[in-house]
Amino acid sequence: MITGTTRTMNIAWSLFPKSYRNLSGGQLANLVQEVDLDTANVIIRKGFVVDEENISTHLVPYLKEAKAEGIKIVRASTMFNAEQICADPSPLAIMAQAGIQEFRMAWFPKEDSDVTGAIQRAKADMDRVAEACKKHRIRAIYQVHHNTLITSPTAAFYLVRGLPSAYIGIELDPGNQSFQGFEPWHYSAGLLGEYLSWVAIKDTTTWQERARISEPDKGWRRSFCPISEGVTNWHRLLDALREHQFDGTFVFMPFYDEDNDVLRTKKLKEEVAYLKLIVSEPA
Repeated sequence: MITGTTRTMNIAWSLFPKSYRNLSGGQLANLVQEVDLDTANVIIRKGFVVDEENISTHLVPYLKEAKAEGIKIVRASTMFNAEQICADPSPLAIMAQAGIQEFRMAWFPKEDSDVTGAIQRAKADMDRVAEACKKHRIRAIYQVHHNTLITSPTAAFYLVRGLPSAYIGIELDPGNQSFQGFEPWHYSAGLLGEYLSWVAIKDTTTWQERARISEPDKGWRRSFCPISEGVTNWHRLLDALREHQFDGTFVFMPFYDEDNDVLRTKKLKEEVAYLKLIVSEPA
């Protein structure tokens, strides 16, 4: 099952398998079921089983392998940027024909000098991306990400304002936004409204290196961790999503224990249980 209704929310529980890059479609499906998720995002990216160069030959077999093991995949995480999409939209056609309904696109790069101009140019690019997506009946998802041009929900809103939400959506990312770009969840959900399509499920923790306390940053460090240990108030985020009747996808991103598949998978399963418990609590 891909989606499950919880009160006023309709959630698809998915996995971004970046830390499991060598799994076949069938193996990924088995992992998804092991950790109690519904589905996964197929990653279309250099160095993965399906990449930009072999998408026409590898995507459909990969999806069929997953389906044979009981998992239907309809979302992709890609690195196709706006310029590529507009210059050659053929990957959109390939994804749509394979059954992919939504894909995460690449980010607009960070700009420190002409920020206003960069955002205006990015908005014009997104207008063209929306046209391409409408033609091929597929939805592009733009992820809020630190150290890029679009780091906050407000910036994301100005990027997509006025575009058809059927073909353009936004992914909030509590983990990324803890580095840069955090805005209150009720404000964010209310501002983005129908554009809020995905939420990246990852979190961070902080600590201080006392030996570096005399440095400008006073030795403070931040790294990814399981969501039950991080700085994000997931209850507050879920309240905001519930209030605004979120209808979209939770994408789990286990960016921890990168060298230990067994431990990472154990923690991922605990993360899923942790968030499902919060979702099931009375509003």
